Amino acid sequence: MLRRTRGEQIFSCLNGILLIIFSVSILYPFINIIAISFSSTAAADTGKVTVFPIGFNIGAYKYLVHYKQLLSGFGVTAFVTVAGTFLQLVFTIITAYPLSRRNLPYRKFIKFLLLVTMLFPPGIVQTYILFIHLHLIDSIWVLILPGLISTFNVIVMISFFETIPSEIIDASRMDGLSELNMIIRIIFPLSLAAISTIGLFYAVENWNAWFNGSIFINTSSKWPLQLVLKNILNTTITDTNNDLGMIPPAYQVQMAMVFITTLPILLVYPFIQKYFVKGVMIGGIKG
Repeated sequence: MLRRTRGEQIFSCLNGILLIIFSVSILYPFINIIAISFSSTAAADTGKVTVFPIGFNIGAYKYLVHYKQLLSGFGVTAFVTVAGTFLQLVFTIITAYPLSRRNLPYRKFIKFLLLVTMLFPPGIVQTYILFIHLHLIDSIWVLILPGLISTFNVIVMISFFETIPSEIIDASRMDGLSELNMIIRIIFPLSLAAISTIGLFYAVENWNAWFNGSIFINTSSKWPLQLVLKNILNTTITDTNNDLGMIPPAYQVQMAMVFITTLPILLVYPFIQKYFVKGVMIGGIKG
């Protein structure tokens, strides 16, 4: 076993210290948010809350729970996240896979058209007029259909599919597999890390989405969770009872909102963590 030099030992030590500092700088703000949301109003006002709650209090969460729109917002966002992520993955795969095959006619031109849509997105007025004609205004599908394909994610998937040896695809065709069966039985298992990573990107984007809902959804019962929470926060700020201490302060409600909206993603992440490290390096190695 080779012994490390003194310089390597010093480097490893400094590297470990820096990683600890970075980890603490990332974790502390989130832990502080949770602690403030569970602290008493008096403790939160004094700014003494750091890592642990002071004067344990769930008033901010009780205030959020009594809003009936919160449950409907959770339902809408859960549907958009699950259905939207599934459809986005399907359309991303069936778009990226053909474009990864070098024998596809007009391949470069189609990729150029995709790139144009990313560089020059449509204006909000034109989009609104289009959705009116498509009868998507005030429909929950307006939160899903416009984002079925992300050009960036398609490009990433193309890069990954290009690393799959063509011999595997040729052998599958010789065995009589159709293109669809080949994608399901061969390409999908080989691409599980990439698909899981792209799926996480889509899921986080869908879970945090609120802008389309604020523009294209008129019925409050169809609002996504983020828009519902934004409305609750605005109500808290303008409520006259806030000054009388009858409801939690707006910043404490905001801390509780951050924890509520972040928790589902944190619960899902451990299940796909094993794919994430490999997936984020998609297309990093060519050859």
